[in-house]
Amino acid sequence: MQKVEFSDRNGRTYESIGLHPAQIMVLHFDPASPDKMPKITMV
Repeated sequence: MQKVEFSDRNGRTYESIGLHPAQIMVLHFDPASPDKMPKITMV
């Protein structure tokens, strides 16, 4: 069993659960081009 934590944008955990390996989906993000990535503005 693997421990998985879900957190908000400030890093605060709001859920922590145990999952079996078969329940986990690995996600990958690979942008097509670094210059086409959206700009993120912090307010």
